[in-house]
Amino acid sequence: MLDSISFFRVIKSGMTNFIRNPWLSAAATMVMTITLVIFSTLFLLFTLTNYSIRTIQNTVDISVYFKLGLAEEQIAKIKSHVESNSKVQEVTYVSAQQAFEDFKTRHANDPLITSSLNELTENPLPATLHIKTHELSDYPVVADDLQNGQYKNVIDKVNFEDNRVAIERLNRVLKFIITFGLGLVVIFSIIAILVIYNTITLTIYNRREEVEIMRLVGATNWYIRGPFLTESILYSLFSTLITTGLLLPIFTRVIPKIIDYVNPQLNFYGNNIFNPLFLILVLFALALALSIVSMFLATRKYLKI
Repeated sequence: MLDSISFFRVIKSGMTNFIRNPWLSAAATMVMTITLVIFSTLFLLFTLTNYSIRTIQNTVDISVYFKLGLAEEQIAKIKSHVESNSKVQEVTYVSAQQAFEDFKTRHANDPLITSSLNELTENPLPATLHIKTHELSDYPVVADDLQNGQYKNVIDKVNFEDNRVAIERLNRVLKFIITFGLGLVVIFSIIAILVIYNTITLTIYNRREEVEIMRLVGATNWYIRGPFLTESILYSLFSTLITTGLLLPIFTRVIPKIIDYVNPQLNFYGNNIFNPLFLILVLFALALALSIVSMFLATRKYLKI
């Protein structure tokens, strides 16, 4: 175990090595920063795309329009049939009269539409069922049952295809972001490990005589590794700080605009959707893990510890 004097000596030595080789330290920090920027960009894109999908899912339903003049008793029977389906979460019925009243209310300030409605002798709007399922994948099954099932002759239209296209496009975008982004993170993580590995290796080579003396006088493995561990922590700390500075305009300007477009009533940071502090901690943990892995690889091979 290290006493307090040895502990501070190890930290001082690691900081000295970090400052003594500014170009190597800068190169290692920059490569680590690029890795963190790619990871954080992937994380943000994943969060925003996933939230957009969930937002659209909450507004998606199957609208079933019945033929005009269909009896209320038969509609109630169809509604009960749909509700008995285990895939269905909620069914809302809007009668033809209610649909007509809702339409008039929405266009009450439009004189042309109001005057046209007053000329009508009968209601042109059909009764409608609005159906929500538990999972997105359940919608096609329920829609197909209504379009081709026993009640297809009394159903005028089942409206779902437009919503399904939007959801499928977002899902494809999300899969692309995950696949491509993870590939970039892996590539630059390997590059970061190699750069830090070489940086520490050069430091060990420059200090090889000092290390040999420490080994001869009985220095412990952790005492020798300590300065390099300090360097690794410094690489992680500075790369995380630089990445946070680069992401700050995105946090304060870009993301709020995107959220205002998707859902103006939502506070993206205050609804357990996204936490910038959590992302910063994850970035630091990732940088620290990559740095420490590099340090252990370098010390194990070149110091034969």
